[in-house]
Amino acid sequence: MTQILNADKQGLVFEIISARISELPDDKKYVIYTLQVRYISGTDDLTPSVIERRYTQFQNLYNSLKKDYPASLADVLFPKKVLTGNFDNELISTRSTAFETVLKHISSESKLSTSKAMQVFLQEPELSEANQLCDKKEFAGALEILQNVFKLLNKVFSDRSHAVLLTLCRIVACCSECPNAEQSLKWADLALYRFDGVSDSDLLELYLPLLYACIKIYEANKKDTERLSTQLDNFRRQGMKDIAGRSLLVAVNELEAKFL
Repeated sequence: MTQILNADKQGLVFEIISARISELPDDKKYVIYTLQVRYISGTDDLTPSVIERRYTQFQNLYNSLKKDYPASLADVLFPKKVLTGNFDNELISTRSTAFETVLKHISSESKLSTSKAMQVFLQEPELSEANQLCDKKEFAGALEILQNVFKLLNKVFSDRSHAVLLTLCRIVACCSECPNAEQSLKWADLALYRFDGVSDSDLLELYLPLLYACIKIYEANKKDTERLSTQLDNFRRQGMKDIAGRSLLVAVNELEAKFL
């Protein structure tokens, strides 16, 4: 049954739904917090995103925002480190509540929720793992991770934000390397649709490599490529930069280095 929620549960909702202790030697153990992210608009989000983060990752997010926006974090307290008792249930519960409070405050201010620090917090370490798999040409594994990252980012950021579009391009790049993958056409068409409304000059650097990747996917799925080929020719005639041999993944990594 679809649940209708009241006003205080609208928009982004961050909840620590569980916590566990890592399976490492005693001197290296730490607590892993399971964070659920939902975007609620009238009815509950039936496809929440779930990620795992540790204390230091929450702390890095808070410290980065405190440095960049001190006034906005002036009244928000972060739980301090303790020398002993890190695995005490009461401490874990108290920290979980504090993390939720910090994230709720971040989501209430656009400059905080769209910050680079928030992008890093939501994407790492998953993005690093996906990039490592791409380097090994294990694109199917990377694709699964990136789809989950996209699902999360799409709840937090706008449809055509840098974070969302870069992840979407990574998904298309992986699909182009295994073009018969399930839903590869869906991802290609979604990327083309999102980029159709992009005017950011940096993001437009990805358009030609994106078209190449989408053409490859279309061809593998026996879909007509005439429209995409015409677009490609038109952009070339307009003088859009086209670096020979540069793949979509390489283009995304180069562009992301400017942002993060």
